[in-house]
Amino acid sequence: MELYQLRYFQMVAECGTLREAAEQLAVSQSAVSRAVAMLESEIGVELFTRRGRANELNRFGKAFLRASLATRRGLETAVVAVRELAGVDAGTVALGFLNTLGVATVPRLIRRHHDRYPGARFELRQAAGPSLLSDLATGAIDLCMCYPMTFDEWPGVKWHHLFDLRLYAVVDRDHPLAKRKVIGFEELAGQPFVALDRDNAIRRIFDDACARHSMTPTIAFEGSAVPTLRGLISARLGVGVLPRSATPQPDIAEIPIDDKELARPIAIGWMSNRFLPPSAAAFRDTAIAAYGMPE
Repeated sequence: MELYQLRYFQMVAECGTLREAAEQLAVSQSAVSRAVAMLESEIGVELFTRRGRANELNRFGKAFLRASLATRRGLETAVVAVRELAGVDAGTVALGFLNTLGVATVPRLIRRHHDRYPGARFELRQAAGPSLLSDLATGAIDLCMCYPMTFDEWPGVKWHHLFDLRLYAVVDRDHPLAKRKVIGFEELAGQPFVALDRDNAIRRIFDDACARHSMTPTIAFEGSAVPTLRGLISARLGVGVLPRSATPQPDIAEIPIDDKELARPIAIGWMSNRFLPPSAAAFRDTAIAAYGMPE
């Protein structure tokens, strides 16, 4: 059963003849006749009583008309709801992002977006990069903000670089390096490190830096949550190489490291082979504008 068959049937019921229905629909009379005949054949009963050129609904036709009109209203309501969901002004943006971006970066971007589209709504998901990409591929989110990754399992992701998230040496306030303005990475040699686990992109950047500087680090503690690592550092249990905190903490110091490669690129990604709702496209453009012109 096709939607056009329902539309043709409803028009015949309204007009009373095939000819008038065809004129209203701007199609041939034979097309209307075939659509109604196919509908009756599929249902298994005749819906009209033919009296000359007139087509009068019988009791089966009247019952089917009531049900089909309810279906049509339901579809129209669904279309309106989806258009509102995807609309630029009041649509919903399904956004995924790394945990480290949730304190300041994402809230500031949403604030910027709301200044232009105050009715925009958001569905937010925080997760690690691989989980975000899986959600992006399956359509659970429209956009993701994380580090660019290859996407071999589900091709079609497109990235736009936003900024580089620099990594800092993080030490407790009483540490000998705490008052330094900048340090070299090699000055951390021999320190016990508090590090993220090996599945994290920041850990990979740290490991690469150790290899570049021919340093074998001593990992005292390993974890997956940056706030916990900061707590360990403030307790004088080690030093870390982490993104700068969005809110200053009195018991730790964050010192720039003289190594430009100690940075994590952050990009916004979307599926280029799938429809991107206008609401999501508008937020993507807001994010790109916040950090520079499109590439």
